[in-house]
Amino acid sequence: MNISKHILALALVLIFSLSSCKDGKTDKKAFKISESISTDLKVDHFNIWVENPEKPKKLLNDIGFTSVPDSLSMVHSGQGTSGRYFHFLNGYLELIFVYDQNELEKNNEKNKALDFTKRANFQNNGASPFSIALKLKEYDLGKIPFEKVKYHQDWMEENVNIYSAKNSKINLNEPSIFVIYPEIESGTFESLTELESFPSEDDSWKEFYKHPNGAQKITAIKITSNGLNLNTKTVKVLNEIKNLTVISGTEHVMELYFDSNIQGKSFDLRPELPLIIYL
Repeated sequence: MNISKHILALALVLIFSLSSCKDGKTDKKAFKISESISTDLKVDHFNIWVENPEKPKKLLNDIGFTSVPDSLSMVHSGQGTSGRYFHFLNGYLELIFVYDQNELEKNNEKNKALDFTKRANFQNNGASPFSIALKLKEYDLGKIPFEKVKYHQDWMEENVNIYSAKNSKINLNEPSIFVIYPEIESGTFESLTELESFPSEDDSWKEFYKHPNGAQKITAIKITSNGLNLNTKTVKVLNEIKNLTVISGTEHVMELYFDSNIQGKSFDLRPELPLIIYL
């Protein structure tokens, strides 16, 4: 484990993150976890756009997920958005929403190639409300296997950029895809024991990784998009990434599997949140 990188990643997570459900047995045949692996890309975290985060956050809290307190959650300065966060040992879920409409629109004027205003309007335009943040196993821009759009926001450090998939900015039925730089990658841990033993002057942040429902690791993500073209370069790349599957269907919905569905439980949070949880 690269300790210095781990410390930096966790510090940034802390800066950015700290600045009626149905319970039943899962249909094991409904989703076969992908065995395919992209050699260079991995999922770092993922977002779901919401109009108002309070009810979706409560739905997740009510089924035993711990969220980062609102007062410690990140505001994306210059971008007009903010998030509500749920951390796991190998990534996190962000409920992203418009924090400042005026700032959002001004940012869109400066960054016309971006899709924030369109994604935020998903309820009216049918856009996919999902975003997937990818990271490179070894950071090399030449290894990003799709046409990309570079952007920089006020909340980022100087001289660094995020690279979005150009195709997903045009085709709103696709999840929005972007590749982050190493300094903002989420800290990952093999186990709660490793988390607990990680050196830190203040261990309070470790509580955000502990969930009363027992969830620890994200082991599969399945995204269904309405009318999706499965033959675009971006979608083909996504379907090569380990434990990530993107398919076409009649609605936008994300299915998250934790710990290989060891508990045999499922929670369907629709219609308030287009998310199905498997524990």
